[in-house]
Amino acid sequence: MDVVTSWATKLLEFSAALFIFLIGCAVLSIIYIYIRDVTQTQQAIRRNYPVVGRFRYWFEHMGEFFRQYFFALDRDELPFNRAQRSWVYRAAKNVDSTVAFGSSRPLNQPGDVIFLNCPFPTLSEDAVPASAVTFGEGVATTPFTTSSFFNISGMSFGALSVPAVLSLSKGAKKAGVWMNTGEGGLSPYHLEGGADIIFQIGTAKYGVRDEQGNLSDEKLQAGVIAHSCGVAEPRQLRRMHAQMINDHGLPDSLDVIHPRVTPKPEFQQRAD
Repeated sequence: MDVVTSWATKLLEFSAALFIFLIGCAVLSIIYIYIRDVTQTQQAIRRNYPVVGRFRYWFEHMGEFFRQYFFALDRDELPFNRAQRSWVYRAAKNVDSTVAFGSSRPLNQPGDVIFLNCPFPTLSEDAVPASAVTFGEGVATTPFTTSSFFNISGMSFGALSVPAVLSLSKGAKKAGVWMNTGEGGLSPYHLEGGADIIFQIGTAKYGVRDEQGNLSDEKLQAGVIAHSCGVAEPRQLRRMHAQMINDHGLPDSLDVIHPRVTPKPEFQQRAD
């Protein structure tokens, strides 16, 4: 028992000495920081509030993390808020990213699209057909009219394949919607399905270009033009597939440069 008591006493003495040593080190450190703060001239807060002024910068740094996890709402942060990041994380891990029972995003802002549930199925006699939309009315010789509002957007032939383009074209015909060709130009497989076709003319002018890469009136008159646009940035594409070469009207193994924009006079002269 005396041995245990002796060891306990020594331990308490050592702990007390260590505690006093640490307190002394802390006091000396505070004195050193105080002298350093009141003598420096770079930061006014540290000079006016020595020692405690340093906490301001620490709180400022830690505030970012406290706001993210404790105070900021799901839609507060920029450029991508927590709700958007969570959706991306879940989708990337192949986890269900749907959220039921409402939304944390305000739905009363101008331009918001809201799909409202119908409490009762619409009866056939009460259904109102979609109003038709006409493109080129008063401008084009043969305006294009469509009543579909869900359609197939532009996907270039080079990014798909013959079966894919055929399937999309035939499906568009059955659904009564139109199909955009994309910048890759118009191929026979777009037409084979019998759907309405939007012939998109990109800056490379595939299918309607001459040998010098200019817009060809003869080839332009052979098709129906409903849409024309440019691409965001230049890109160099090597057209290797013989079928694409024929559809685009390009020499074999030619490097094709997509300019950023289509020269304005090239279309302006034809519009006049």
